[in-house]
Amino acid sequence: MALGKGKVLGRGLGNLIPVNENNVEISKDEQTGLREIKVTEILPNPHQPRKQFSDASIQELSNTIVEHGVIQPIVVQKNPSGSGFLLVAGERRLRACKLAGFAKIPAIVRDLSEADMMELALIENIQRENLNPMDEALAYQAIIDKRGLKVTDLATRVGKNRATISNLIRLLSLPKLLQDLVKEGKLSEGQARPLLSIPDPKKQLEVGQKVIAEGWNVREVENFVSNLLHPDKKSKPSSFAADKRDASIVKLESKLRNKYSSKVEVAHNETNGKGKIVFSYANLNDMERILEQLGVKL
Repeated sequence: MALGKGKVLGRGLGNLIPVNENNVEISKDEQTGLREIKVTEILPNPHQPRKQFSDASIQELSNTIVEHGVIQPIVVQKNPSGSGFLLVAGERRLRACKLAGFAKIPAIVRDLSEADMMELALIENIQRENLNPMDEALAYQAIIDKRGLKVTDLATRVGKNRATISNLIRLLSLPKLLQDLVKEGKLSEGQARPLLSIPDPKKQLEVGQKVIAEGWNVREVENFVSNLLHPDKKSKPSSFAADKRDASIVKLESKLRNKYSSKVEVAHNETNGKGKIVFSYANLNDMERILEQLGVKL
């Protein structure tokens, strides 16, 4: 489910990495910046916002590169503090090439500021493979601090809604253990956000662990936190309340999660027999994987 031409995010990589009409990146300086570089001469980007990489995803990309080659060059800059180069954008491609046993990789050599490196790495990750919420939040905060930007200015630069960025950055105020749970995908951004309303960090952690143990959806978390903060104004009990769920429904959820390797929520109303099954996906590739398993062709 690739985005069509012209549907780029914010400034887009094209503004920082020139692209010709065949969608192949070139250097502004009459292509003199494009060359092949030994993979052993390239050091990691110190500002890489993605802290975790999927081994399966890198293996899949490696297989593609073996078959078709590296279609899009990586971006590097000369190492200002020594020999070799610093990676700016393309860490997944570099890792995949190393895995495939390639000695060299096509690269564009650019002269970028530290702030440009951070911003370009962030934009590439957002465009090509979704970051987990915590890594994205940390990257946004780092750019704001480095460039002295307001959230509104950053939103314009990366093509994101201001509220989206603000909500992500707010997650950085959660206890470290909760941040790690969000990073690991055990707690979704939507489940974690209501916890910000709880003033006591210890209570935040306690409720966060309860959310995972009970398998509550976002609405159930919001209701629980609301009841916790306003005990005299308890929300009306839901027909889908977690403490009234049938054991067979909970077991079904577990089976679906294992089968599709995804968070699945089953909501069933005992009164009228109606309900819904909700699949959560991490990114577009993950959504396509789930749809393929369900037999849905796009």
